[in-house]
Amino acid sequence: MALAQNPDAARSSDWAFKQLFKLESECRSQVPASQVQAIGQFSKLFDQFPFPTLVSSAFLKLGDLFRSSPNSLRFHIAQVFEASQHHLPQITHTEELLKRVLGVLYSNDPIARALALRLIGNGSIVFAKYPEAQHGVLLRYQSTHPLEIAAAVQTTQCMLDYSPGFLAVVWETVIGKAGDTRILDSVRAQLIRSLQHAARNLQLSAVLYERCRTWMSHPDSTIVVQNATMATWRAIVQPHNELKLEDAEFVSCYVDHDLSSTRRGALRLLLKWVPVDQVAAMGFEEGVDIIKDRLVSYIRAQLRNGAGGIDLYCVRLALIVLARAETAAGFPGAPECWELAEAFSKWSLCVFSGLVPRQQSVLEFIQSGMCERPAERNLEMDERGCDDQQRAAFESGGASDCAGGMYRQLAAAAMLAVNVATTLAQQEYREAAAAIVARSWQAIARVPVRAGESKYTRCFLRTSWRWCRSVGMASAIVDSVYDMLGSPNQYITHATVAIAAAGLLGAQLAGKCTQLVEASSASLARTSMAGSEQRSIWCALAVILAHSAHIGNAPGQAVLESANPLAIEAVVKWSAHVVLIPDDAAERSTLYARSGPPAHLCQKIISLLAAGGNWLAVGLLCKALPTPLLSDQTRGWVHAMHLLADAECARDDSDAYISLAGRSQSLLRIIDNQGLPRLYQLYIVQLRTEMVGLLSGWRHFQPTAPPHPSSALVARSLISRTHLLADQTNLVLQTFMTIDEATRGWLAQVQTTLGAIIGAVTECGGCQRGAQPSVLDISKAVRGSAGCQTPELRLGPSFFSTPLNPDMSIETRPDMEGAETTVTVLSGSQFHLIVEGFLRLPKCKLPASPRRIRVAAWLSKQPQRSSNQDLLTCSKQNAVARSAQRPTPNGRSASELAAAEDAPWDNAIAFEADLDGAYFECPCAIPTPSLRALFGEYDTNIVAHVHISCALIDDAGRTWWIGPHKSYPLMISTTARA
Repeated sequence: MALAQNPDAARSSDWAFKQLFKLESECRSQVPASQVQAIGQFSKLFDQFPFPTLVSSAFLKLGDLFRSSPNSLRFHIAQVFEASQHHLPQITHTEELLKRVLGVLYSNDPIARALALRLIGNGSIVFAKYPEAQHGVLLRYQSTHPLEIAAAVQTTQCMLDYSPGFLAVVWETVIGKAGDTRILDSVRAQLIRSLQHAARNLQLSAVLYERCRTWMSHPDSTIVVQNATMATWRAIVQPHNELKLEDAEFVSCYVDHDLSSTRRGALRLLLKWVPVDQVAAMGFEEGVDIIKDRLVSYIRAQLRNGAGGIDLYCVRLALIVLARAETAAGFPGAPECWELAEAFSKWSLCVFSGLVPRQQSVLEFIQSGMCERPAERNLEMDERGCDDQQRAAFESGGASDCAGGMYRQLAAAAMLAVNVATTLAQQEYREAAAAIVARSWQAIARVPVRAGESKYTRCFLRTSWRWCRSVGMASAIVDSVYDMLGSPNQYITHATVAIAAAGLLGAQLAGKCTQLVEASSASLARTSMAGSEQRSIWCALAVILAHSAHIGNAPGQAVLESANPLAIEAVVKWSAHVVLIPDDAAERSTLYARSGPPAHLCQKIISLLAAGGNWLAVGLLCKALPTPLLSDQTRGWVHAMHLLADAECARDDSDAYISLAGRSQSLLRIIDNQGLPRLYQLYIVQLRTEMVGLLSGWRHFQPTAPPHPSSALVARSLISRTHLLADQTNLVLQTFMTIDEATRGWLAQVQTTLGAIIGAVTECGGCQRGAQPSVLDISKAVRGSAGCQTPELRLGPSFFSTPLNPDMSIETRPDMEGAETTVTVLSGSQFHLIVEGFLRLPKCKLPASPRRIRVAAWLSKQPQRSSNQDLLTCSKQNAVARSAQRPTPNGRSASELAAAEDAPWDNAIAFEADLDGAYFECPCAIPTPSLRALFGEYDTNIVAHVHISCALIDDAGRTWWIGPHKSYPLMISTTARA
């Protein structure tokens, strides 16, 4: 299979080179439209087939075309270099490509020279280190053509990103051109921005600091130049090169500029000002007062606008700078920055709640006196002022329409108070900011999340919670969590359960949730229950289960000892009540809609119950779901979980367990074949089924005295199955990188149980080759160990949402899959091939970062016959791959040297290679058997199979066998040419 970012566009490498030759011929045509279209196809070809050989060849062809084409085509070739610059590091002949471009750079046509500069700038990732390219760019500053100068400036900026040493070459030229007022403002702005790289040089940054002050105060400097100057000035301000007080006072003149870009540039620069370090400076108090007055004037001018007219970003920067200035200068009473931030947060809360019209400004809100009331009283007034119709609107989601654009502004106002309180660094302001965050949580909890706001909501909840924990103010949110249990906002619910799972709620909230469940569990099946009450009960159940799973029923936790069974009993009672109603009855759907768990909590509750081993509740809850309303795949998934739960409830009866678990496996296979990945769940169910059957076999193994010959066969079969099951467990642990702690703990118990059995058998000599242990001794030893007890199945969230693994695509050179004929190799020699591929990482966080690739290759007489859904066969192949040894200098592994010359089969050799970004290339050498030694002097051919299995090696040294396992036919012949 060809390597492609889009699997649907998979082709062989031969097909890719055919496409390259076709594009080259089209580029040589006499029709300009065909030439432009062919050049534009190069970027797509690189993305689909990013092979180093193809990329190098294609870019060299583009270089030849660039040298001999007119300027119209050169422009499009430069565009290809820009679009495919991430493929440029794969070029093996960079100097040859640069020579082709430099031939155009020294031509007599200024437009051609400008295009050559653009191409060098687009390819700076490989061209920036060459002195020829640097010298060529430097010479172009002497041109008088404006396009050529602009191209030189842009190329300089690109090359400095990849070659900081280039700054010393062009420093005098660039800083001289940057101060030339005769140059276009856009070109001057680019030059000034390119000087930001001087921040790494102490001497150059000191010189540039003074130049920035001069350029800002020059009467001919336009807004474009001033904005670029402030950006460069901000980049070079370092602890050794602080922004001076007089310069900060000068920059503060721009905070009330008409253009928002200039205001933001000035405020960003003032954010680098550290007034605490300048307290002893002459005229400090007077200068700070001037800066404070300008900042307060600007903030108040912004707060005169209504909702939607406030620049939140600039107000945030201005308040932070004001807080730093007031902290350095000292304040006798409450700092003005906190008064403004607190008033803004209260106004946002009241506008969001509908107590204040959106047109009313913050200053009008302050003058009305509502700002002086406690925020809790405003919320109480809001609750009392809401009639039944308004409450129904909140329940149905209509409040989100009432809130309008204030949803994000409320979260921004809360984080603004957090920033100011952090800058002031006093406990009373931290407590006040934590209270503002808690009230914002309560307000958001009343409103369902609208489309497009989910990511913003998650970010606000996560950031605010981390800040409260870091400053010891977590109790401010925890105390208000109980009031949010009935929230229609699913992200508030998820955050509440996540806080409970982290063990941060304490016994007080657990007690409140327990009281709520005790009071409402009897009426949980009523159809007249309000939506908020229904959500509160199920969220309380999830909180109890999550908190109990974190700390367990520890002695002394009287509340938790009764809370967890109470929550499970409530789930079982409700599910049993619903199950009594037929599936197709309308009453059942109505009952579930009025009293069942919300959709965003259902899977969470099932995973919490499964993590605690409460399979009776899991089975009943899955059975109570309204299956007619579910999709086909979801219905199959729920039915599979229901069968697994029933099997766990009947695990003492191995026959019943195997029957139910087998049906569950069949459903999972069907879902996996339909395109919804369920391989991880399928492996877990297969592993559990095999373990129940194995332990049942050991428990029922009772040999007679004297033992019957069949008892020895049974014993050997059980011992072999035990070793195979241990390999299967290792395969699951070493294949999936993001298994949750609960499932990983259960797999560790499985390993411990199997290890106890293997240890007991080993002590009797049952694992030694050629040994004839007593069957009675083995039976007694296994029964005497702790291995015959079936570990309770506990599965965490990863079982209910497939853990994401890195995706690895591989291809061989020579191509053994797309070849029309089988590759042939001379017997007794080494078969050389290269395994290359690409690695795509998932969006989720991995436990470690991948660093290297390991390839295990071996010869086998049999191909890969089964699919990856067969855990037993995959574990056998994985055991061979894990036993691979590094090759010796002559290409053979130690195990092969010890093996007989006529039996080189299934002896894996390990090869490793570094990851080059997402690409890897690993050469392999596999020794082939000598057919002369096997069949005498006769000429013969045999068909063997090359097996390749790939793994990742992370930065902690762990090996993850996530890669594909493939087998290719290989013809071994005594007459083939070497």
